[in-house]
Amino acid sequence: MSWIVTDLWQELEEHRAEYAPQLSASSLKAFALINEIAARVGARWGLMVQVNFPAGAKNVRQSLGHENVSLLMEPGRKKFLHSTEAEVRRHLELLGSSSLEPIALGYEGFQARLDSGRIDCLPGGVHLWCIITPQVLDFLTGFSQTLMDSAAPARTM
Repeated sequence: MSWIVTDLWQELEEHRAEYAPQLSASSLKAFALINEIAARVGARWGLMVQVNFPAGAKNVRQSLGHENVSLLMEPGRKKFLHSTEAEVRRHLELLGSSSLEPIALGYEGFQARLDSGRIDCLPGGVHLWCIITPQVLDFLTGFSQTLMDSAAPARTM
């Protein structure tokens, strides 16, 4: 899934002129335009991509798409199909998480705390509430290839 994030970064950069003027005012129009771009990226890869704007977030213009991103393959899935929770835990531990807490409400998965935020790793997707570093990109690649039993899919236009 790291290739999807880098595709998102490229698209956001290419379309910056469309949303940048409204973004400085934190307008809903800018947020909608940004998520239209994210949705197009997700559609190319067969999943849902969202750029989230949590209340109180700072430096949205500088970190846009480099944190607070959701990649959802199958929202609502409660169990991992091609792996166990132990395998997911091991991958998150390799990422260097400072703590791992189980996701509640009947879902498998974990909430991993990192120095730069957290990752919510669920059977249906990943929520990146952290700065997306090269290590996080490596985790996404391993998560998609090993845990979700899928290599990089062909990009559709």
